Amino acid sequence: MLKISKLTDYGLLAAVYLARHSGEVASAREIAEFYHLPVPMITKVLKTLHQSELIDSQRGAGGGYVFNGDVETITLGNLIEALEGPWDLVECETTDDQGHATCAIRVACPSRRFMFGINRAVKGAFEQVTLGDLTRGVMPVARVAQAAPALGATL
Repeated sequence: MLKISKLTDYGLLAAVYLARHSGEVASAREIAEFYHLPVPMITKVLKTLHQSELIDSQRGAGGGYVFNGDVETITLGNLIEALEGPWDLVECETTDDQGHATCAIRVACPSRRFMFGINRAVKGAFEQVTLGDLTRGVMPVARVAQAAPALGATL
């Protein structure tokens, strides 16, 4: 079953908080208290988002994390990949560091063609939702609806 980890869920919440307070420095404690979440978990996801260069950090007294980017250019897919690492729904679409498929039966698999299309459709849906959409709490229906006919054609 496809499921986003608790850590990724917390990372999305932290990203939304920072995006809603764009340009303002916020501490991990402030974000954790706002959502009633454990400070160590929020600290961990903030460090991960910073290492992925999606947010900035400021050291010292009054330091913390800040979002200075464009909420319309960062997608849910970018955030999930930053928090989870590269991901695919099925192993046949996963590649190693050299670009080789990790699935041993990839060539002979009868469902690979279909799973490839489904994998692309799901990942494409994550790319349709921006951090701006998340901060506004709205689903970009027009973009998802436009993509739906094209997704059906790839299967």
